Amino acid sequence: MEKVKTCKKCGKRFRLIPMELKFYKRFGYPEPVNCPNCREKRRKVMRNPHQFFKRPCDQCGKDIITTHDPKKGRIVFCEDCFAKYYDRVDPLEADRAPDTSGKVVKV
Repeated sequence: MEKVKTCKKCGKRFRLIPMELKFYKRFGYPEPVNCPNCREKRRKVMRNPHQFFKRPCDQCGKDIITTHDPKKGRIVFCEDCFAKYYDRVDPLEADRAPDTSGKVVKV
């Protein structure tokens, strides 16, 4: 049996199909009071915003755009250096990065 509800946020009507109702009942979840669009908007608001930073590749110095904040101290590579690094490193050692001498060191 399908239910039609009115969204408490935007006032639009939305349906809950039998499969959804069964899911909520099975796991003991309350039925949603907001429509799918308003629920999605709420989830997106709680996500971390995408912020981009221009910074140099830690291997070759070429300027790149990344989502990693330089203040956090993470090592970033341009695409070319990334490919070269992972071609010569054991995948099980992927949390390591080369120092300036080309040796692999623990990050």
